[in-house]
Amino acid sequence: MAGKEATLVLLDVGASMYEPYKQAQGKNITRLELAVDCIGMMIQQKIFNYKNHEVGLVLFGTEEAEDGNTFYIQVMSPPDLEFYRNLTELPNHDVPKIKGGDIFDALDKAVSTLDEYVKAKKMEKKIFVLTAGFGQTDYNEKKIGKLIKMIEKVDVKINFIAMDFMNEYDVELDDPTKPENQATLNDRMLNAVYQHQEQSINSRLIYQMVQELRNHMRIFPANIAFELYSQFHTKQMQARASFRGDFQINDETSIQVLIYKRCAEDRLPSLKKHSAIGEYSSEPTRNIVRNDSIHYNPEDPNMNPIERENIIKGYQYGRNLIPVDSLMEEKMKYQCNRSFQLLGFVERSQIPRHYFIFNVDMVIAIDCEKARKSLSALIIALIATKKVAIARFVGRQKSSPKLMLLLPHKSKSYQCFWMISLPTSEDIRHFQFSTLRKSTPNQQSAVATLIDKMNLETIPNESGEPEELLKMKYIANPTRQYFQQVVMHKAITRTDVIPPISPLILDYLHPERRVYNYAQDAIQRVKNAFKFKVNDIKKPQDKKVFWKQLFDEQTAQQQVPEQIEEEIVEINREEEEMVNMFAKQKFGFNDDIIQEIGSVDPISDFKKMITEKRVDLVDSALQQIQKVINALVDQSVKGSFFPKALECLKEMRKACISEDEAPVFNKFLFVLKDKYNQQLFWAQIVQQGITLISDIENHKSSVTAEEAQDFLNKEDNKHQQMVDQLQNEEEDLLADIE
Repeated sequence: MAGKEATLVLLDVGASMYEPYKQAQGKNITRLELAVDCIGMMIQQKIFNYKNHEVGLVLFGTEEAEDGNTFYIQVMSPPDLEFYRNLTELPNHDVPKIKGGDIFDALDKAVSTLDEYVKAKKMEKKIFVLTAGFGQTDYNEKKIGKLIKMIEKVDVKINFIAMDFMNEYDVELDDPTKPENQATLNDRMLNAVYQHQEQSINSRLIYQMVQELRNHMRIFPANIAFELYSQFHTKQMQARASFRGDFQINDETSIQVLIYKRCAEDRLPSLKKHSAIGEYSSEPTRNIVRNDSIHYNPEDPNMNPIERENIIKGYQYGRNLIPVDSLMEEKMKYQCNRSFQLLGFVERSQIPRHYFIFNVDMVIAIDCEKARKSLSALIIALIATKKVAIARFVGRQKSSPKLMLLLPHKSKSYQCFWMISLPTSEDIRHFQFSTLRKSTPNQQSAVATLIDKMNLETIPNESGEPEELLKMKYIANPTRQYFQQVVMHKAITRTDVIPPISPLILDYLHPERRVYNYAQDAIQRVKNAFKFKVNDIKKPQDKKVFWKQLFDEQTAQQQVPEQIEEEIVEINREEEEMVNMFAKQKFGFNDDIIQEIGSVDPISDFKKMITEKRVDLVDSALQQIQKVINALVDQSVKGSFFPKALECLKEMRKACISEDEAPVFNKFLFVLKDKYNQQLFWAQIVQQGITLISDIENHKSSVTAEEAQDFLNKEDNKHQQMVDQLQNEEEDLLADIE
């Protein structure tokens, strides 16, 4: 849980806040209603998650205030249901005559009030300001300067929520390290046009404060309604390291590090059981129901309880039951001492994305210059070489070890490792699926257009500018939000009526409504490119099969539609065109794709063609490597190219196993045996044990392990003499070297 916090909310309740909110995207909601919903969500979060946070509410722009501007409706205190009820009644009040309140006067008094309340208490100070910027002010640049100094002295964080106001501000452009972006933002803010003069004055003064209070003040324009909610629903967590210790590089080198939880599933609060027949009480400790269980033998008619010390666990091993007592169960666990040890490094491409399991942790160095430099050097080196680290992690004493992936990360403000659990062989699920049918260039082009149209980062808004629809930092868990909403509603109304979830949250969580409209043409093109057919479900039949039924089924299978045959011919004819035209023109593939295996380094060229992900070159690579092997053997002088040909043959065998092309290799090996059976090259193949691929190595092979072994063993006498002669020559050569 986060530390103590004192939050003061300044809410403008002038007449401008009762006007409709312009960014509501067709929803009938006023600015004040939206602001009250935002503050209500913050109060919900404080009640649910932060018991030691205190909140106060100040209204400005009201005629009821003694000073003509600010009126305290809630003093600083832990939020409760009464506070929430008073807040929800604000939109029902009469519309005041004042257009808006003095923002800077209210902010000045709020900073002083917050400082006086906190004093020596160790509490983080925050102020939220929600306004439309219509209020008149007497503050000039001189008074603003004094206010800025006071904010820095008090050390208070200010979040300014502008509603239909300061929409030109973009936090992404507000970066002093990028002068061109800052100049663009300055020009945009200084030339902003407002319908009311008060908004123009307030916008200029607020922007001045933000430029001088970068560490204390932020602006959130209400261009997207849900971004307002995000400022309140975010759950803050206190930074507590889950691991503090040595990151062991080797036996003599280690770096002291801290590990924090970076990403973990947020679970719903647990519901405790209370008695429904007892006298109602709002106290959480009253009428709690306790669970009690008894153990008995189901064969005992009297159901006599069995004491815990007379109970033992058992493991079913086949048909036998192996008893395991508590001592044996503890010894059966593979337990290790607490450690964090580096195992080595691998290429980033060698770790598939689907191997990432469980949560994400953050590994940083302790607050020590030596440790920071050491870890930083390791991170930068891994980024430069495009590699990742593999580590063994035991977080607690006598716990199970875990295999971890360490992804190096570097940003402007920090450097770290992202630590992710990797699976063991027992964790990986192996599935066998049938091969997909190859698509035509027209079909792939249609799908590519659909992908471009449904890009969530470039969907145009009402003004035609690209806008990101689904920002991850603004996505809340709708299940958790609705749970809290229902609990609060139940606590206030005491009814069983379930309220609907906020439409603003639902709208933001369903960007596909805008995406589908924008991509309507691309969707129709995909429908036209793919001809979908209704899959008729066959009715269950009896187990008995008659000759007439078998004859009808065989006849139906032989009557293949001409349309399917023509489509297959078209796919085969256009396959080469698809590779050369579509892959390069649509996706911008470079000409660095290896298309041909050379004679200088055939193994390297073959590997690149086999592992090429942009274009499928497996069939072409296998055909070319066969030609290369035959050429090397035929052009050899006294076997000079035989070693190179053998290495190519070994590499082809590996590729055929990994790419499920075992029949291709087996067929080629039969060809080599027929062609070179009485020559020295085949003798070297036998000597090195290069045999057929068996069905154990690859499921596509029809050769058993015994047949693969017999393939090399069954040779004639003359061939065996050649093998012996080759071995004798090698022994003589070694003797000469010695």
